Order: sequence, then C-alpha cells, then structure tokens
Amino acid sequence: MNFSFFIITMFLDLSSNISLAIQNLGEQLLGNSICFSELINKINTNLSIETASINIFSIDGLIKATLSISLLNLVFSYSLRYIMVKVFVLLSPFAFLSLTLDATSWFFKTWIKNLFSLLLIQIIVSLVLLILFALDFSTSNLLNKFIYVGGIYALIRANSFVREFVGGISTNISQSVQNFSSFRI
Repeated sequence: MNFSFFIITMFLDLSSNISLAIQNLGEQLLGNSICFSELINKINTNLSIETASINIFSIDGLIKATLSISLLNLVFSYSLRYIMVKVFVLLSPFAFLSLTLDATSWFFKTWIKNLFSLLLIQIIVSLVLLILFALDFSTSNLLNKFIYVGGIYALIRANSFVREFVGGISTNISQSVQNFSSFRI
C-alpha cells in the first residue's frame, strides 16, 4: 500500500510515454503537432464553408454542425476521462489494500481493469489523430469532409471500442445521458 502511488505513477508514465512517442512520430514524419488544437485548425482551414451564406440544411452546413457538436462531445468526454483517472489514482491505496483478503480482491481487479481501459483510450486517441493527420486533405471535396466526420466519430467511439475490448467504464457523454434518461421513478 505504501508504494501504490509509485506503482500507479509508473503506469501513468508508461501510458503517457507511449502516447507521446506516437505524437513525436507524427511530428517527425508529418511536420505537424499531433493534438486536438491542430486538428481543429486543420478542419477549419480544409473545410472551407462559406460562413456568410451558410445554410444549416445544406450538406456543408450539416457537416459543419456535426463536426462542431462532435468536438464539443469530445471535450466533455475527455474532461470526464481526465477526472476519472484522477479519481482512480486517489483510490489506488485502497485498491492495493483490497488485495490482502480474497473477499475484497474483486475491488482491485475492477479498479485495475477500469484504469487500464482509461489509459488505453489515450493511446488509441493518439493513433487515430496520427492517422487523421497523415491523410491528405488538400482538396476540399465531399469525401474529405466525410473522412473528417469519420475521424471525429472514431475519436468519440474510442471509449466504446476499448470498453468492448477490455472492459471498464464509459466516459461517453451521450451514452451517459441515455442511461440516465432511462431511469424511471
């Protein structure tokens, strides 16, 4: 229990180093910083939609609205993921303490699976961002716009993919709202 924060720091550093290695690889190969702010700048420069005459019911308007709402969903989901990682770090002494008894070892197993899934999401997000930055979007045609929407959708669904593959908790905002609205009083 005394070394629980040291052990959890090693897990966090490993996950962060893998993610940073992927980002550095992208910077070396592509010459761009691989991050969300650069993705938003790339989307805004490559998706040239006339802002003065935007029609929300046109295909360009629908794509721009979808991307805006999806990016907002990403901000909330990854903010929740960041907070959940902090909570799991604070719970680490109790998780390691639960290994002392067979009756409470389930807590450690659940804790480690959830923490591992949250840390794996960071690595998958780095890979998806690397792929998005590696694609050439120099021409602003409809296919490129849909690829951007697909990339943002992959970033949103990364949590669900990891949860189905490894297990763990969900940080999807839309799924949490659906689950909350299904409760009946």
